Amino acid sequence: MNSELFDKLRFAYNQNDPSNNPNLSLYEKVGAVTSALLTTPDSQGPKMDDATFKKFRDLIYQQCGIAFTENKKYLLEGRIGKRLEAHGLATFDEYYKLISSSAQQRDELPSLFEAVTINETYFFRNPPQFEALEQVIIPEIMNTKQSQPTKKLRIWSAASSSGEEAYTIAMLLLDKIKPQFPGFQFEVFASDISAAVLEKARTGVYKEYSVRNMPAYYLNKYFTRDGDKFVLSSEIRNMVKFLSVNLYETPTMRTMTNFDVIFCCNVLIYFDTLAKQQVVANLYDSLNKNGYLFIGYSESLHGVSKAFKLVHFPKTIAYKKE
Repeated sequence: MNSELFDKLRFAYNQNDPSNNPNLSLYEKVGAVTSALLTTPDSQGPKMDDATFKKFRDLIYQQCGIAFTENKKYLLEGRIGKRLEAHGLATFDEYYKLISSSAQQRDELPSLFEAVTINETYFFRNPPQFEALEQVIIPEIMNTKQSQPTKKLRIWSAASSSGEEAYTIAMLLLDKIKPQFPGFQFEVFASDISAAVLEKARTGVYKEYSVRNMPAYYLNKYFTRDGDKFVLSSEIRNMVKFLSVNLYETPTMRTMTNFDVIFCCNVLIYFDTLAKQQVVANLYDSLNKNGYLFIGYSESLHGVSKAFKLVHFPKTIAYKKE
């Protein structure tokens, strides 16, 4: 399968709600994806010409570092098309004029960013990372902090989407780490560029898809069932502070400091090499000495940064600031 067809299939899958329903069979999902693929922006709705595509591509890159190459024009066309509908606009040029207006830009940019990114996550998504965090990294960091007057551990989920990763970390801290280190404070921060997913995260209400990989112990202890929803306990919700942060925006990133561990998984794939270098440099500055950075399994800092030491753990890796 060539890359363009794969992108079209992924676009169709993420844009078509029925195919994301975990209660559907595989055949039903395939049918839903196929139906959505046949009605992707290649065949209906307003069209984006090359000049307008380049204007949107440059604006998005300048504002948040996300890179769209020419062969992704149909993808950008489909995602931004939803914003045209929201504003009752007929053409992409009209929407570009709206987003370029200084009066409208501040309010609309978060919605644009949300439209052009995919927010897909769930609890305990990368178990080997959490095992390394719990069994090796946190004990190592805590031991170095024992002699410090302020005993505090700070962890940041830097692309938290709807909060599953940050809340997973909070559960591990409360259940496994705090009993071992009673004199310590624990702070968990979670950020995203999308205001909508942050608002969803703060509610702590999830569908079965989000909890499908969660160990029964945590599900029974920290969630209550409400129909087809799973409601997270206030004890865990109150442990996490959610913030709107653009990882590409250096002035904002300068306020995010003194972290011992940062998770930034499945974000670098959106950036080109220059943007990756800027984001990773920002994350490096946000870490304390001897702090750790986790990124996604399909991501690497090869050719991006030599500042970190690569550390191997069972079935996963992390990057250490020395």
